[in-house]
Amino acid sequence: MQVGIVNAGNIGLSLAIAWIRCGHDIMLSKDTHPEQLRERVRKFGLDHGMSDVELTRFKYGSITDAAKFGDVVIISAYFPRLAQVLKELHSSGVTLSGKVVIDTMNPLNVDANFNHYHDLEYMERTSTTEEIQRAFPAAILFKAFNMTPATLLDAQKWTSRRVPAIIFIGGNSSSTDTARKLIEDAGFRPQFAGYDLTDSRLLERLGILLHRLAENEYQGDGNIVFDIMRLKE
Repeated sequence: MQVGIVNAGNIGLSLAIAWIRCGHDIMLSKDTHPEQLRERVRKFGLDHGMSDVELTRFKYGSITDAAKFGDVVIISAYFPRLAQVLKELHSSGVTLSGKVVIDTMNPLNVDANFNHYHDLEYMERTSTTEEIQRAFPAAILFKAFNMTPATLLDAQKWTSRRVPAIIFIGGNSSSTDTARKLIEDAGFRPQFAGYDLTDSRLLERLGILLHRLAENEYQGDGNIVFDIMRLKE
């Protein structure tokens, strides 16, 4: 598959490494300081055991280039810049028509002291997935990968019997297999929770619970994930 990653931060890069190793064609982009992206990718890749040959397989472009390149487009923008990213894509003539688009974001805003917090007012009325759908009504939207910290989106860190599930929501009957395959190719267990995009709000609200668990049970360590247990076979 051709996959364009709009804003290759830690989540986007973690997924890109897994997917490039599975043979997917990946274009990376960054909405701020794009001139630093190649060096950041090189350092991130080497830290994750990539070879120089593997690193050369990545393509680079603007966020518009990535959105136009991908049959599948990953939108992983910094939430305070989401509106600007969507506006830039629109102004560049991007429609995302017929493309599978996976939103990995949570509505984490930032205050004047650069402390991040869940934007509860925003979460009362919408979700990032619904906002993208309104901006690009012809796109096939999914919510996925938002509940696993970027540091844990490396399947090699997990034993084969303990790889966590990735819950995904949205799309349609002809597109769920695409999202499922990308989750599997990233090394995780896909768990489909239905087509209703308004339910993406439920996934975003789980982020609040994760933070409460981190604060109260795990001494502030945010490297925790929800798991879906299965009966012993």
